Amino acid sequence: DNFAKEITVMANTILETSGVAKTKRMDTSEEKRVELHMHTKMSQMDAVTSAEDLLKRAISWGWKSIAITDHGVVQSFPEAHKFLGKTGADIKVIYGVEAYFVPDKDPSVVYPRKQDIDGEYCVLDLETTGLSFRTEKITEVGIIKIRNGDVIDEFECFVNPEKPIPQEVVEVTHITDDMVKDAETIDKVIPKIIDFIGDSVLVAHNADFDIGFLKHNFAEYGYSLDNTYIDTLRLAKVIFPDMKRYKLGLIADKLDIVVEVAHRALDDVKTLVAVFNVMIQKLKENGAKTVDDIDNVIQGDPEAYKKLPSYHAIILAKDYVGLKNLYKLISYSHLNYFYKKPRILKSMFEKYREGLILGSACEAGELYRAIVAGRPEEEIEAIAKYYDYLEIQPIGNNEYMVRNGTVADDFELQNINRKIVELGEKLNKLVVATCDVHFMDPQDEIYRRILQAGQKYDDADFQAPLYLRTTQEMLDEFAYLGEEKAYEVVVTNTNKIADLCDKISPISDEKCPPHIEGCEQTIKDIAYSKAHELYGDPLPEIVQNRLDKELDSIIRNGFSVMYIIAQKLVWKSNDDGYIVGSRGSVGSSFVANMTGITEVNSLQAHYRCPNCKYSDFSDYGVKNGFDLPDKDCPKCGHKLAKDGMDIPFETFL
Repeated sequence: DNFAKEITVMANTILETSGVAKTKRMDTSEEKRVELHMHTKMSQMDAVTSAEDLLKRAISWGWKSIAITDHGVVQSFPEAHKFLGKTGADIKVIYGVEAYFVPDKDPSVVYPRKQDIDGEYCVLDLETTGLSFRTEKITEVGIIKIRNGDVIDEFECFVNPEKPIPQEVVEVTHITDDMVKDAETIDKVIPKIIDFIGDSVLVAHNADFDIGFLKHNFAEYGYSLDNTYIDTLRLAKVIFPDMKRYKLGLIADKLDIVVEVAHRALDDVKTLVAVFNVMIQKLKENGAKTVDDIDNVIQGDPEAYKKLPSYHAIILAKDYVGLKNLYKLISYSHLNYFYKKPRILKSMFEKYREGLILGSACEAGELYRAIVAGRPEEEIEAIAKYYDYLEIQPIGNNEYMVRNGTVADDFELQNINRKIVELGEKLNKLVVATCDVHFMDPQDEIYRRILQAGQKYDDADFQAPLYLRTTQEMLDEFAYLGEEKAYEVVVTNTNKIADLCDKISPISDEKCPPHIEGCEQTIKDIAYSKAHELYGDPLPEIVQNRLDKELDSIIRNGFSVMYIIAQKLVWKSNDDGYIVGSRGSVGSSFVANMTGITEVNSLQAHYRCPNCKYSDFSDYGVKNGFDLPDKDCPKCGHKLAKDGMDIPFETFL
């Protein structure tokens, strides 16, 4: 209480509880599962449990292995290592990370077939009742056919969605239920679309949305859509790398193209036609002759990784080679490719892939996203082939997709998992079931709720059940796959992945100092040179003895390189005008003073002459040289410098 200046309890809410102690969950299964996707408190503002507590729980459940996979970092490894060293617990920790995985390029052309760059394009736009092609319907189609940049035909029609249009969509598109009630339904419109587009190259802004809706509706009525298509959103990021946002209207403004009406199908298409013609001209100026050239003719932006989509991926270290490569990837992702998150480029991962296992991760992973987006089957398979194993999670983890209308219900979430299992069978890939652990027990969701509320998450109160499940809890969760398949993904395959990984330590027991050639002699030369500059030659016995003692200890224990690194950093900073005030135990080292690392002279209080190098180490009853009375040099009459802080070296090493 700031007024009463007393410790006070202020109750804002009082809840009456039943007083029943919570039951302690135990894993009683004979063969235990292995958790391969687990976050600790080091997953920034996302998970709430310490590595030590999670390991204690796994040990109490009799687990043989568990993985640590924080978001983008490896900062929980030391805690896990220290705990295992302290307890000698017989559990294998698999060290890994949930990476922000970025493709080096995001192709803007899908299914290129070497069509002439000046060929026929159908530029299209759809209006819909919502964002998900699985649960929403098309309300309007607008297509303009162009050849050599000239408009040669147009197609536009309303579509009866056979469901009410949400008010928020009406406010954006201005399409009302009255406007579409007498229109044809999509099954009648599809043959007209097919007849109009033929084998033209399709063009759309954020094409995955429009093509996704068309593909889904085509398939529903027994048709297929295999046309080459171009996404001008992706293409714009390459052609106009200086832009920060790529809405169609913003690109049009940049190109001085007048936008008449926005969010009506044919009006948006007219704007896109004008934008696309400019893009094609720029591509031709850079040498593009076919549609296949579009993704290759313009030199990539070195900072393209900032605009490319990132996907979650699990990277596990199999052995010490993998651990070293994992550390390299983490370092490069923070030093060279950090943009909001530490990003790992696929090409960089390929360079350091040895000793690492790559998993497809959660719903934010590349594979899951492709399935949800309705990408072509061959593309989904190509993505799945890239990963060493595929991952599925409890449907409760992705319940938000039902709430926001991305999928219709829990059964569809189960179907996505079934699809991943089928991919595993077809491609001979292990499929594993994980919890994506963010807290220990179900009731602990409240702590993550608080974390997310503080970050302004709209759905913080709808926490996914991201707790550490027992083997039986996971078998129950995946019972819809059938008893045999559930056991395979929960127990058998997770143990197979764990068995691929050696029992390794993330931190070496050795000191492992860096090596700089000749640093032992360098530190001697710098220290003695400075000492002679201040105290003359020969050195006073007290100075000589202190230097010999320290240098012997420093060199013999392998600390020369640490001193030289500090010396280089301090000298460089001082040369650049940044004053470095080294302090702490370094102040006890006279060598550190002589090498310029610290300004603290740790010898006993003394006088020294800057002119003739005379020195006086007599005991004047003070511990600090600055407290000595002023005095002139008895040899040359120059005013003496007062120095020395009387700090014994033994406190340092």
